[in-house]
Amino acid sequence: MELTVLGKYGPYGKAGNGCSSGYLVKNGDDFIVLDMGCGTLSRLMAEVDITRIKHIFISHLHYDHTSDLLVFRYLLEELSQTVNIYTHREDSQWYNILFNHPNFNVIDIDESTVINVGSMELSFLPMKHTVTDYAIIIRGDKALCYTGDTLFNDNVLKCFEASDLVLADCSKPKGFNGPHMTVENAIRLSKQYPETKIIATHQSADYNPKVDLEGTGIISAEEGTTYTV
Repeated sequence: MELTVLGKYGPYGKAGNGCSSGYLVKNGDDFIVLDMGCGTLSRLMAEVDITRIKHIFISHLHYDHTSDLLVFRYLLEELSQTVNIYTHREDSQWYNILFNHPNFNVIDIDESTVINVGSMELSFLPMKHTVTDYAIIIRGDKALCYTGDTLFNDNVLKCFEASDLVLADCSKPKGFNGPHMTVENAIRLSKQYPETKIIATHQSADYNPKVDLEGTGIISAEEGTTYTV
């Protein structure tokens, strides 16, 4: 199983070259996309034949995780192609703007949902954020968990217990007061689960967690990089 970071920033990209959240997962000959934030569509097109993308999983509906879905619709219209979008149903104007389109086949998910995509099985755990957010657990040759955006909570531990690699929202600086995990959370989790790889993502444009994570074994996500799970 391979994970490619298309965009790692939130809530907005870094000047000049940064995209917000989006990731490509490959297991064997099967591909899925996790979130599609600003700027990620062009990077996705550079990584894979876009006609092979049939399944996109959305952790939550904040703009920095969903905005490129809008321009993706133009491309799907040109290709006369439909994709499956997996997300939780929400009674909101943004949900309707995003998903009310004939080239999107929207499939509701919650903590009881199990989805099979080729060689991958996906399940979901509710996280703790300002809106409903689901961690996405992907089981294929290996097991990968993507937390989406979250504060620390007991289900984060379940992600680590179930996974070989956790792509975690844990890149905010020490003392950060907001709805995201910090590098301190990441270091504690790394010590508690030493066999589980951690890739720290959802980074701020003005703070690079790499220095604070040096020597911990935790990977600071790099855009355009493919990691083996």
